[in-house]
Amino acid sequence: MRTSNLIILLAAPLALAACDSGQEMESMDEMGTDEMSMEGHDMSAMEESAGTRTASAVGTVTAIDAEAGTLTVDHEPVAELGWPQMVMAFDASEEVRGDVVVGDKVEFTVEATDESNTITALTKQ
Repeated sequence: MRTSNLIILLAAPLALAACDSGQEMESMDEMGTDEMSMEGHDMSAMEESAGTRTASAVGTVTAIDAEAGTLTVDHEPVAELGWPQMVMAFDASEEVRGDVVVGDKVEFTVEATDESNTITALTKQ
């Protein structure tokens, strides 16, 4: 028997077992809606992981584009976001952009979403 056929024969039962969610659904039905209520629970961590993530970073300002509303920074790796060292443009308010000039070394807070990356706070080093 070929190795690929053997792997398929061994993997198929495991895949079928993983697909059996009937038991899981029954236990969710037994819980009722009162136990599933999120009222009174701190949801900030869940909301952050689902949409907006916030992290601190350090870098050097390489460009300021007032028209586009961006600040370009050559930043060090950002472990919280899984970003390597790179140069990237961030959305930044006029107030944030006005605090720096090209060449400034900065520490900043970034809010990262699927749609944009925005510097929300910035200090010169």
